[in-house]
Amino acid sequence: MKTLLSATLLALGLSQPCLAQEASNIVSFDISKFYAGAGFSHNRIDQSSFGGKDATASGVQVFAGYDYGTRNGFDISTEAGLIQTGAFFAGSKEDADGIWAAAVVKKDLPEIDDKLAALIRLGYGLGGDDGLLMGFGAQYRLQPQAFVRLEYLNKDITQSFQVNAIYKF
Repeated sequence: MKTLLSATLLALGLSQPCLAQEASNIVSFDISKFYAGAGFSHNRIDQSSFGGKDATASGVQVFAGYDYGTRNGFDISTEAGLIQTGAFFAGSKEDADGIWAAAVVKKDLPEIDDKLAALIRLGYGLGGDDGLLMGFGAQYRLQPQAFVRLEYLNKDITQSFQVNAIYKF
């Protein structure tokens, strides 16, 4: 045990100059590019193709994102969040609760309205609905730092219609 502790301390001591050099090369994050959001969703499982009845459940989600900036007229960002839904079937615990992460690409639509943007997303979810998620929607700027979004997401098992409020720091 003493040998392991000594080796660890020695490695940390020798690595300090390297870590100091690396720290100067780390990319810093701009707090003004972070944003947070929350909203409501209506989720549906399509079982009509299996001879069953569609199941629905309401839900809520919270998420955070980071805006990387504009490239060729498109705003690029990443988001990660948590979704929680009610049970899809009475008396069961079948839900779509889980975490997710996605890349989001937005395009302002000044030809329609200066405050309107279209968006698409591609990501992955873990939890009650594991797998790939894809979606599209629209975002409207209410204030310079406040937005509202309407989106449709197609996940592995469920489809989700969402309305979210976003605050950019």
